[in-house]
Amino acid sequence: MIGFEQAMQASGLIPGVVIADGKWRRCKTEDKPRKRNGAYVLHPDGRGYWRNWATDHDVNSWRDGSSEIRLPTPAELAERERRKQQERAARMSAIRGARAAWEAAEPLRGLHPYVERKGLSAVGCAGLRRMGEAMVIPVMWSGRVISLQAIYPDGQKRFWKGAPVKGGSYTLQRPGSAVTAVCEGFATGLAIFQAVRHASVIVAFDAGNLLHVVNHLRPKGNVVICADDDHGTQARRGFNPGREKAENAAELIGAGVAWPEGIEGTDFADALLEFGQGGHKRIERQILAKARYVT
Repeated sequence: MIGFEQAMQASGLIPGVVIADGKWRRCKTEDKPRKRNGAYVLHPDGRGYWRNWATDHDVNSWRDGSSEIRLPTPAELAERERRKQQERAARMSAIRGARAAWEAAEPLRGLHPYVERKGLSAVGCAGLRRMGEAMVIPVMWSGRVISLQAIYPDGQKRFWKGAPVKGGSYTLQRPGSAVTAVCEGFATGLAIFQAVRHASVIVAFDAGNLLHVVNHLRPKGNVVICADDDHGTQARRGFNPGREKAENAAELIGAGVAWPEGIEGTDFADALLEFGQGGHKRIERQILAKARYVT
């Protein structure tokens, strides 16, 4: 895949030996060769994507057999920059709106119906708010709110319009924790926090955000990515997005991957309900067995 290597090199990446296995891989860049600020994925069918995290917010694409690489014209670069600035201004406006709404909302007192219906508690939670019937969870980036997730009693979920979620997370912090678990949804995070007695839990909100959260926070020590097991999608469409996204995130830092085994549902919140008595210990064993030490 020489053309793919050339395309990445034109963006300042130093890919080394390119592996076409459909997994995101980190690599060095020309501007900071001692760090791994580049990332690429090359699929066996010849589709490739790459990104320079330090210099470019866009994901670039490539396909085997395409025509010669064409560098953008100055006018195209200027238009791209104009769009970026416009999008950035809109994002910042949405972030300010989310922060103002979160600060104005009343603190959540007692159990929200959604949490109660799941058979969970809010132990370990901080900063939860209530807006009408909705429980509001802050999406955090470097200690500051960048967005909000509202969860309604019937389980409907909505993010603050226009505010970014990518790389943002919510942490259930346990002092002196021996393991860090990273998961998708809020309820899943609560279930893991209750079941794994010595764990802190990072909620990424969706599978596609796992990689971005792990890349931003870079958790150390014993780390496990707790995947949703999308076995229904696997049966219908031949792939399991929950586990695949978790494996990509885990590979980035060398963490382990766990998913709930022996259930009809998909996540560890479902597992806690299905396992019944003794479910906490069963979940704890499954998760701790897959944790890996990250330096």
